[in-house]
Amino acid sequence: MFGTLDYEGIVIRPPSEAESLIIQITLGCSDNRCIFCPAYKEKYFRIKDLHVIEKEIIKASKYYPDTRRLFFADGDAVTIKQEELIKIFETALRSFPKLTRISLYGSIKSLKAKSVNDLIELKKRKLNLIYLGFETGDQEVYKLINKYGSPLENLETCLKLKEAGIKVNTTVILGLGGKKLSCQNAVNTAKLLNNSRPDQIAALTLMIAKNTPLYAMEKQGIFKPLEGFEFIEELNNLIKNMDDFNCLFFSNHASNYFPIQARFPKDKPYVLKELNGILTRKDKNILAPEWQRGL
Repeated sequence: MFGTLDYEGIVIRPPSEAESLIIQITLGCSDNRCIFCPAYKEKYFRIKDLHVIEKEIIKASKYYPDTRRLFFADGDAVTIKQEELIKIFETALRSFPKLTRISLYGSIKSLKAKSVNDLIELKKRKLNLIYLGFETGDQEVYKLINKYGSPLENLETCLKLKEAGIKVNTTVILGLGGKKLSCQNAVNTAKLLNNSRPDQIAALTLMIAKNTPLYAMEKQGIFKPLEGFEFIEELNNLIKNMDDFNCLFFSNHASNYFPIQARFPKDKPYVLKELNGILTRKDKNILAPEWQRGL
C-alpha cells in the first residue's frame, strides 16, 4: 500500500488498524510535548490542504476500490474544522462504496471543539472508532509526562464520544510512573477506566526512547523505570482493580512483555490467573526478550 500513496515521514497506526488503508490528512501531533513520546519529532504539525486530501483519497480508491476500512493519520486528525472534515468523509464514502468504518486518533484538545451533534454527524459518515490516549489515570503521573489536559478531561471526552455513539479505544501505558508511582498509576488508571468504560483498552508497556526528556531523566537518576516482572505486576494490579464492564482488552503491542487479547469481564479471571502464575514462577523465558520489543 505504501508504495502508491504520498506519505510524508513516519506513519504510525494502532495495531488493530493493520488491515486498514491509511490516508494522511494531518502531519505530526497537535500537542507533541509528552516527555516519553519519540513520535513525529521530525515534522511540525499541520493539516494537509483539503484539495490534496481529496485528490489522495480518489487516487487511493483507484488502487484499492474494495477498501472497507480507512484510518486517517497522523495524530489528531479530528482537529480539522467540522465542515472540511465532513467534506473529507463524504469524499471517502463516494470513493469507497464498500466502506464500513473510518477511524482516527483524537485528542481532548481538539475534541473540546466538537459538540455531541458534530460527532453524531461524523458518526453518520462512518466514523465508528476514535483512539484516545489516556496514558494514565493518575494526576501526579499525568503532570509528570507533560501531556495536555488531565485524567478528568479524558473522562469527559470519552463520555462525550460514547454519547455520540462512537466507539472509543483508550491507550494506557504501564510503567509510566516508574518504580515510585507504579502502584498509584495502576490503581488510579483502573478508576479512570471504570468511570469511562471505553469499548477497547490497549495497555502498552513503557519503552524509553533516546532523544526524549524521559531518557535524560532516567540517565540523571530522576526517573527509575520498571523492569520485566514489575511491568507484569503493574498490569496485574491494573486489571485486578478494574470493574466488570464489557470491553476488549489488548496488551499485545510490540512493547509488551506478555501478549494479552481478551474480552472482559468474561476472560478476566483467566487473565489474572495467568498473570499470577507468571509472577509466581518468575520464568524469564515467558517474557518477550528485549530485542524483540519495539515502539
